[in-house]
Amino acid sequence: MAIISFDPDGVTDYVPAYGGNRDSESPCVVGLRFVPYSRIQHYSRIISAKTKGNTDPSKVTEITQGIQRRQFVENIEDVSGYFVGSKEVKEAGEFYDTADTDLILEVIQAMESSQKLTEGQRKN
Repeated sequence: MAIISFDPDGVTDYVPAYGGNRDSESPCVVGLRFVPYSRIQHYSRIISAKTKGNTDPSKVTEITQGIQRRQFVENIEDVSGYFVGSKEVKEAGEFYDTADTDLILEVIQAMESSQKLTEGQRKN
């Protein structure tokens, strides 16, 4: 069987499984770009360069989290069906800043794994 991956320039609608979302009549949908291994290495090199020689664990953590946020924001095109109170959040940065850790980690795993992305790909 052939292996088929995603175009890193294309946007795929991903429906997170978090909190039973996939079973919802109007689920949260995240339009994201697949992040291939070469791009993950790019982000890792940025982290390495920014933390080089830094011995303060809190500073290293801050830098790492900042680069992770950058990866998230750069590769999320849009969000729909995600609310904070009565306000719908559509921007990747605000989504990252307000969503539960498990939801963010699921979305990051989906953007980095074609298998996980396929599992949650929105069916038309």
